[in-house]
Amino acid sequence: MFLILSLVSCKKDTSSETPGGVEVGNIAPDFTLAGVDNNLHSLSDYRGKLVLLQFWASWCSFCREENPELVSLLDEYKQKGFEILGVSLDMERSSWMNAIENDHLNFIHLSDLKGFDSPVAKTYKVNSIPQMFLVDEDGVITLITSSASTVTGKVEQHY
Repeated sequence: MFLILSLVSCKKDTSSETPGGVEVGNIAPDFTLAGVDNNLHSLSDYRGKLVLLQFWASWCSFCREENPELVSLLDEYKQKGFEILGVSLDMERSSWMNAIENDHLNFIHLSDLKGFDSPVAKTYKVNSIPQMFLVDEDGVITLITSSASTVTGKVEQHY
């Protein structure tokens, strides 16, 4: 029963939406969001690096389970030009900050605290989390997945 409730809690109701969205092989749409330090960060600021966009939230147990692998991945490949932008779909700043601290997240964190109504989440057609987009140095999406282990394999291949 808990598993079923967890699955439902990490999904948005999409019954009224049409399919489509960002695809592998396309340029990742640029966006700008505030970080935990309230400074603005744009995806285009990271052009020239391999970037993982990780859409997640503090209340999503599946997202939190993926975090340790992402922390290790960044530790291993940051010096080679790998970066992670965690885009939180939280709506409460305190929950977001606590999850970053409790999970020892060592990457860049961004949010507008609008949950699934975030314009960035809408642009990327994020209807469930975790949702991850691997963007190469030229800004091209090379992977869309919900699995940190799939990201790890692709990053290892890249380097």
